Amino acid sequence: MRRNIIIFITIGILLLLTVFSFNHTFSRSYHHTFTKTTDLSKENIEGLFLNDDFYSEEITKKYGKKTEQSRDVTGYDYYELRKGIEVATNKSGKITRFNITDRNLETVKVIKIGDKKEDVIKAYGKNHYFRLEQGVDIIGYVDKKRDISIEFWLFDDKVEFYRLDNKLMK
Repeated sequence: MRRNIIIFITIGILLLLTVFSFNHTFSRSYHHTFTKTTDLSKENIEGLFLNDDFYSEEITKKYGKKTEQSRDVTGYDYYELRKGIEVATNKSGKITRFNITDRNLETVKVIKIGDKKEDVIKAYGKNHYFRLEQGVDIIGYVDKKRDISIEFWLFDDKVEFYRLDNKLMK
């Protein structure tokens, strides 16, 4: 009996070590569940926030009426507001994602394309996760109260682009 308990505990420890050593390859939803929250309430892109109405007069005045999609993705419509700012909208027209490649556009914590991973951690704190997607290292932060996240996609430990998302984005 004692031998079985030792074997069971050993297998359990090995499984836990395996999970923790490979957790960077898990999906965003896994990380959203287990990462401590970070306040992202002030995150916006040129005054636009997640869940804003894409078809509002304010957006039309600022960027012009957008009818041509920048890419075809099932479940979401993507539009380029201007070079370096792409948004995704759900079927009701609410902004669900910002993809930012504009080198001059800073987050509210003054992070921009080209900044180092260490700068991101210094600005946003230690409650982050790391994951891999498409061979790219990603550092992310989750605001559980608002169900949003911001992810910084890194190349050579520098921000290549960043993404502000609703939790439900795939």
